[in-house]
Amino acid sequence: MSFQRPSQPTLCFPGEEARETWLGGADGLWKRVDYATSGVMGVEAIAFDSAPFWSLNADAQDEAVSLRWEGFGLPSEGGARLWTHWGVTHNDKQVLVGTLALTAEASLPDSSGYEPSARLLPLPDHGIAVWQELGRYVVAFTREGALLHVAVLTSRSLDVDAAFEMRDLSAALQTHGFIDEVPAVHVWTRCETDFAPQLACLFEASSVIKEPRPDPRLPASASGLLPTQVAALRRQRQRQQSQMMMLAVATLVYLCFFGAWWLRLLWRESGLNHADVEMTAKQPEINLVRAAQAHWLEMEAAINPDLYPMELFHQIVSLLPDEGIRLKEFQIEDGRLIVSGEATMVNHALGFKDRLAACEPLQRYAWTFPVPTIREDNRAEFRAEGTLNGGTCS
Repeated sequence: MSFQRPSQPTLCFPGEEARETWLGGADGLWKRVDYATSGVMGVEAIAFDSAPFWSLNADAQDEAVSLRWEGFGLPSEGGARLWTHWGVTHNDKQVLVGTLALTAEASLPDSSGYEPSARLLPLPDHGIAVWQELGRYVVAFTREGALLHVAVLTSRSLDVDAAFEMRDLSAALQTHGFIDEVPAVHVWTRCETDFAPQLACLFEASSVIKEPRPDPRLPASASGLLPTQVAALRRQRQRQQSQMMMLAVATLVYLCFFGAWWLRLLWRESGLNHADVEMTAKQPEINLVRAAQAHWLEMEAAINPDLYPMELFHQIVSLLPDEGIRLKEFQIEDGRLIVSGEATMVNHALGFKDRLAACEPLQRYAWTFPVPTIREDNRAEFRAEGTLNGGTCS
């Protein structure tokens, strides 16, 4: 994976006593600036463990490196990536792999990317380079133009003890067949007066070169490192963004629903107002219709044969037998027709009830016929009440 370089990429590099900010220009040159900007974080060497090894499988270096660091008790979990690797050299059967892994104690701020500081410096093609980093001294071993191994010296000054420590590191790498003789030792920082002579004695075949530390720059390919705490922070931020997105969607749905409801209310209110205006405009017509309806209702009893009082009386009288029943009451009021009378026998009264209920012209009324009252002389008083179906007639 290659870096996508912006117009002015920035790099935060661990300097000798404090962090330095470097700004890349369009011409490919880097310059140091005084202000801090966000960009790629150069991680100091003390935050890493270095463990180069010979790999038998050139096509599965990722799996081999992952298993190696898991064997050291440093797995990558929760989306974090704690290690990076690169090929150094190879022979007929093996590949020499350089690898660095962030220690569990490394605590870094959130940044756009993370790179080991040793990979940000133009190291010598073959040999040793030593420089100061945030008050500690870092030594890097290279082979065939690639970083092989990096370590932080326990010595707090470049003196005789530091020279012997570098000799021991070099001897350990030679024992494992990682390096041969060292042609040159590059010193990129201040040192004690006895440091260079001691290096010359310990590395007889090497030349000691004192020079300023070169400017840092981004490597050709990104390491892909992602510290554990940063991965957890990004997961939390992603969850919060998802929750905020869901809340925003729910709010949008809520606003759309109630907005549509409000628009529907406005539309209905507009329709009601329009209908009210039309009704107001047609109110004179409505009043005329209502007056005609009232007049019709007043005249209906006189012009409708089924409601005309004399016709109704004729229908009632036609149901009476030749003898045995005498009408005492015939009344029409508010759609109700009341008939009462006296029968010489109960059977005459019940027979009149049956004829009344079966009379087709009188089917417009719903009839109720209470039980006749029998007097002492066995005469029966009856009463029938019919209610006009569908309304009243005044």
